[in-house]
Amino acid sequence: MMINKTHKRLFILLSIMLFIADTLFVTINYVSDKRTMQQSLSQDGLQLERSFNVAFTMTLNNMSQLATFIARSTEVQHLFSQGVQAVKKEGGGAGGAESARLRDMLYDSVSPGWAKMTEKYQVRQLHFHLGPGSTSFLRVHKPQRFGDNMDNLRHMVVDVNRDGDPRQGFELGRVYSGLRGIVPVFSDNHPTHQIGALEVGNSFKTLIDSLGSSIGGNIAVLLNEANVENATWSRPDEPESRAPCGCFIEATSSPELSTLLAARANTTWVPPSKKARTVLLNLPNGPVALTEFALSDYIGERDGSETPVGRIMIWKSAADVVEELNHNTWINIVFAIIGFLIIELALFFGIRLALSQLEETVGERTQEIRVLNRQLEEIAHQDMLTGVYSRRYFMQRLRQELNRSQRSKHPITLLMVDVDHFKRVNDTWGHQTGDHVLTELGKLMMKNCRGYDVIGRYGGEEFCLLLPGVDAVTGLQMAEKLRERVERQITIPGDGIHVTISIGVALYAEGQSAEEWINAADQALYKAKGSGRNRCLLAETARSESLSTI
Repeated sequence: MMINKTHKRLFILLSIMLFIADTLFVTINYVSDKRTMQQSLSQDGLQLERSFNVAFTMTLNNMSQLATFIARSTEVQHLFSQGVQAVKKEGGGAGGAESARLRDMLYDSVSPGWAKMTEKYQVRQLHFHLGPGSTSFLRVHKPQRFGDNMDNLRHMVVDVNRDGDPRQGFELGRVYSGLRGIVPVFSDNHPTHQIGALEVGNSFKTLIDSLGSSIGGNIAVLLNEANVENATWSRPDEPESRAPCGCFIEATSSPELSTLLAARANTTWVPPSKKARTVLLNLPNGPVALTEFALSDYIGERDGSETPVGRIMIWKSAADVVEELNHNTWINIVFAIIGFLIIELALFFGIRLALSQLEETVGERTQEIRVLNRQLEEIAHQDMLTGVYSRRYFMQRLRQELNRSQRSKHPITLLMVDVDHFKRVNDTWGHQTGDHVLTELGKLMMKNCRGYDVIGRYGGEEFCLLLPGVDAVTGLQMAEKLRERVERQITIPGDGIHVTISIGVALYAEGQSAEEWINAADQALYKAKGSGRNRCLLAETARSESLSTI
């Protein structure tokens, strides 16, 4: 049968519409996949920021502990006390011959320990300061330099000598900026009489090298060049110290930084914020995910300054996630092309055979696209961390199952699950361990539930299990089995401490709204936690009904 002009125009029109639909399909999927990739990179960036802050705090604590250990030495207190008195008698500043003799004795006393500290902790500075203010008595790391006043730079020392309270933090230096722990030093004869301050300092280099190897990425510390110029006597003669962003490179774990900064210069360079931001950059060696966040010094934190002194840059290879995005995009394109060709052939032969078959073919393809869209929606309804349904989608399923139960008159039970002492897990072992516990709990629930049960993440550490066809007694038994499995199978990595859960069980009562039903399970959970945790408790209405049937 010959195709007339009308059918040709119809065929062309349908072909154009199909091409547009396939193009939109590929574009929407690409945009969605790219957004998901960026969200994943942003979450990774926040975790990298937390890891850096933990390592930063640990380094400061180590410096403070080392300073405290040395400052409490009776011999150190005695020699430093005599040195302080000698400087006063000899006119202050660097003092005279007696001050020099006592300075040498103090150096001989602490230098063996200093050698061990530099070897074990890579400490770079051990510095005794006279008060009030900050006048150098002995730089153990540079014993030939002493007597200079640093009130306008060693603000932590000035504050420690003023009120006697230990301090720690990041502070710019005359040659190197450092992470410092500073403690007061007291007289051996008068334990409450402060005679000066002791500073133990380290550089960012040790911190970022150690952290970089553990996270599998690279780290750089950049300082605002204006701050550095105002603070330093001189800087190391390193041509790469200056960056095109108007920053000074304090430390970096990779020579790739220069390439990274050159690529970053092609984008809008904005001041760093306190919250980590992650961007994707294309480098000659491949794409990287760059995370940046602000760095404040001791003065900024003490005075509540909103202007940071620099930024932290952490970058990792993003080749895998970009490759996955490209792979998924090509799969979508191939599917779109194949689908387009198949439908084109179906349209061509359909028009030749009968115009009526065209509508049927178009309907079938439309249904296939709807199925694909439903599959995409199911993926979007999943909680990315635990693998169970998101709260929004769980509530949709809950109302569906509730309507089905009301029509069929079959029982339906809701379990409200909460991880016991979850805040303690995050505070003690870190949020990464907390995420591990939630992930393992999600896997265990999905593994042990029935195919038609519905599991959703209701809140931070709260989960809901919907059990169609289950009465209160059986629901309580299933909850108890779940509680036992969790206590037996989920532990804190490395410590072997068993994780426990509390569960509230509520049987749906006729006439209840969905919110009332959830509230009943939540109240039962609240009572279970209030009565000691690691237990399952049946809601009052469900308990009354189950007792009435016995």
